[in-house]
Amino acid sequence: MVLLSVNAGSSSLKVSVFDRHSLESPRASLEIESIGISDETPESATRRVQQWLTDEVSVRAEDIKAVGHRVVHGGEKYASATTITPDLLSYLHEITPLAPNHMPGTLASINAFLEIYPHAHQVACFDTSFFHNIPDVAKTLPIPLTLQKEAGIRRYGFHGLSYTSLLASFKEHEGEVAAHGRVILAHLGSGASVAAVKDGQPVDMSMGFTPVSGIMMSTRSGDLEPGILTYLETQKGMTPAELSDLFTNKSGLLGVSETTADMHVLIDTQEENPKGKLAIELFSYKIKKQIGAYAAALGGVDSIIFSGGIGERSAEIRARVCEGLEFLGITIDDVRNSEGARLISSDRSTVGVHVIPAREDYAIVTQTIEILDKEA
Repeated sequence: MVLLSVNAGSSSLKVSVFDRHSLESPRASLEIESIGISDETPESATRRVQQWLTDEVSVRAEDIKAVGHRVVHGGEKYASATTITPDLLSYLHEITPLAPNHMPGTLASINAFLEIYPHAHQVACFDTSFFHNIPDVAKTLPIPLTLQKEAGIRRYGFHGLSYTSLLASFKEHEGEVAAHGRVILAHLGSGASVAAVKDGQPVDMSMGFTPVSGIMMSTRSGDLEPGILTYLETQKGMTPAELSDLFTNKSGLLGVSETTADMHVLIDTQEENPKGKLAIELFSYKIKKQIGAYAAALGGVDSIIFSGGIGERSAEIRARVCEGLEFLGITIDDVRNSEGARLISSDRSTVGVHVIPAREDYAIVTQTIEILDKEA
């Protein structure tokens, strides 16, 4: 049985091919970039996937049993993976304003796969599902409750598929006790967030109402004082569209450094680029503060997990984040950290600090199989 994991971003499409009884790693993977930037469209990208599957992976359309799609937002309605139906697609169109940079590309990709593989079971796997039942105190915003209910405003949380895969790997390798401890997870990539988990359940998360919120990211601002928006609107004449573009595409590492959003480049050039150095310091400082806040929310911390492109690859960022957290029992082993070992904390550290690759494709395909088995 062949299953596809599909992760459609705002400008990219990642597809992994799995066999039902061999989920440890995909049989093959393909990533297509610059969708919507070049002449590539979600429809043409999906046709390229079809050609690749046929010519290079020897997978025919009739071989594909199911396709699981990463969907960044499930709104208030969807608490778990769900078979894709016209009603579901209609609802996702309605909530597109909650994630306007992600949802259009995702919906276009889903429709393209539905057209090319009409006989495959198509499943939506939501990034927000992991946080759907977060405690009220963590999901509620300090604005009138009536307005929140009427407008569907709450803190939703994102990167849930990444966190699901990290906890599954943590449980498998570090054990049940560790996975049910007080765990802080940091998904640090182009989009970045931090989550707090206790007894295997999420307690809080940095991303809230939209994927622009939370800690500073590559081009996204993260949380800002509300007065900044009204000031820029009234004093600088900025429109809602201009504000959205500013906080989503022109802020974060890019905005502070005024050169690039690429962390690797910023680290390599920090000595001759004071603004880039400040961007690195601010990024690390924001994460450090978030970890401190979640240690308070959890009543302590037993384990920290770094993941995502930056979290997995940058020893310097991991060291900067953990520096000064010795009062929490966190001590990094420099050699282990520089080598990118799975455990990078020192032997004297009372908190285990880990580097674990995110496996969103694994989370998608396992949730898809659960739907197949449930509806069989």
